[in-house]
Amino acid sequence: MDNKRITSPKLKRLFDVFFSLVFLIITSPLSVLILLAIFIEHIGRGCWRSPLFYREERISQGKKFNLIKFNIFTAEIFYKLNKSQKIINLKEIERDRKNLVFIGKIIQRVYLDELPQLFNVLAGDLSFVGPRPVNPDIYRDILARGMKTKSLIKAGLTGPYQAHKGESGVNQDKLDSSYINFCRNNPGWKIVFLDIKIILRTFLIIFRAQGI
Repeated sequence: MDNKRITSPKLKRLFDVFFSLVFLIITSPLSVLILLAIFIEHIGRGCWRSPLFYREERISQGKKFNLIKFNIFTAEIFYKLNKSQKIINLKEIERDRKNLVFIGKIIQRVYLDELPQLFNVLAGDLSFVGPRPVNPDIYRDILARGMKTKSLIKAGLTGPYQAHKGESGVNQDKLDSSYINFCRNNPGWKIVFLDIKIILRTFLIIFRAQGI
């Protein structure tokens, strides 16, 4: 694979900006309800200062940024995460349902806690489609093993691997590499059509509660 970083076509960026705005508008009533439910639950638990959002350092095309999620963690776990000097694998924390507030257990199953990442897309940290971002520790490990997929192209809200979640014989690095090669060798309009296909497949995965 060519190790030169890919500059996203202008059409792909326009697609990201337009549809992140559209989805933010469409999902805004749902987001307000989720934020209200989180706020009420934190108050019910006596945690007045618990924030509504959680930010975690991730890597997109070799650059650090703060990934935004709804704060679905209990106050104890949230402050433990913030005080920790080590990078924590958030997926492992989320698998233990005791670490999540009640509304968090519901929305996390269909990944609605990821909705604030639309702001990351709008800001240009993420694209709608690309290899999913990883934390710095995992990124260094991936590079040490000679895999460049996380450094060559902007990370995505979803990606080719997430669109094939649950299928047998699926290899994430191969799917990400194939997507990168497609973006390197095709015009913007073809990339956008592929992105739309991946997004639609991702919706089917989410509706099955398989996660992304």
